[in-house]
Amino acid sequence: MKIKRFKIAYVLVALALSFGACKKEAPNIYNMFNDVSVSFKGDHPFSVVDYKQVNDGDSVYIDFTINSAKDDMSAVCIRREGQETPVLQIPIPDGADKRSYSGVYKLKATRAGENKYRVYALNKQAQYIGDGYKFVVFNVTPGFTLIANRRVYLPDTTAKVQPCYYSVKLGQSFSYQNGKDVSADIDFGVYRTQDLTGTNSNATGGYFYHLYSLSANPLFFDINDISTWTKRTTLFSNQLSETNVFNNNLTSSSAIETTALTKTINLTETARAPGNAIRPGSVVYFKTPEGKYGAIHFKQITADLQGKVFCSINVKVQN
Repeated sequence: MKIKRFKIAYVLVALALSFGACKKEAPNIYNMFNDVSVSFKGDHPFSVVDYKQVNDGDSVYIDFTINSAKDDMSAVCIRREGQETPVLQIPIPDGADKRSYSGVYKLKATRAGENKYRVYALNKQAQYIGDGYKFVVFNVTPGFTLIANRRVYLPDTTAKVQPCYYSVKLGQSFSYQNGKDVSADIDFGVYRTQDLTGTNSNATGGYFYHLYSLSANPLFFDINDISTWTKRTTLFSNQLSETNVFNNNLTSSSAIETTALTKTINLTETARAPGNAIRPGSVVYFKTPEGKYGAIHFKQITADLQGKVFCSINVKVQN
């Protein structure tokens, strides 16, 4: 029995040694591309050498030199981390020095938060040959406020306690009962009209949803008497199906303004044609009386556990 155990143990040890002899070390990414070096210079007030805090809309310079010790470089690329493709690819022409390249990439800081950039080289086969394991980071102060997951209910006509009015400044919805004292800050309310055909694809649950300013004249939704309220003159665009724009493009105060300026923002009520009805995924751009731009994303139109219908909204607005 002891002999049998010894044989089994011997076989296991032999197999382990055999596998160990066949084992190959996987390439280590941290020493595969040591032939390329990158340095960042700070010769200009806008330059980023390693890390820098900047304001929204500031100019940023990435002033670099990249060298390749062994391979000729066919192109130099600049990539923002988080993007698959480079923001800039610079071909190195024949006759130029293909072992060293210096350049300055200039951009505006329009994406709030940390932005990390790398400079790397490609060889003549368009293969990555290194970035010197270096990068620069600049952090952009946002300059805007995001308020997420607020509820704006449909108005109730009896108790009038449903929070059916919304204030961008206060980031809160108010009912008819408690809205008068803050009416100077209320930007809009919501209501709905029935799809009489019952077949319109722009309807949500058989209804068309509308946004309106208290300053609308005529005031189409006039069930609540707001004659003594302050009428804030926020202006709106019609609804646009731009969820991805809201999430991915409105990334700073300047980006919000740049995008909003491409829209027509002149309404005190979204147009009542079915195609302008607010639906889940709708975005409505606005401009406050103070001149600040923003956008409202209608994330969802649904009902709570008591069956009360509300719009779930996200709001971005310049500070």
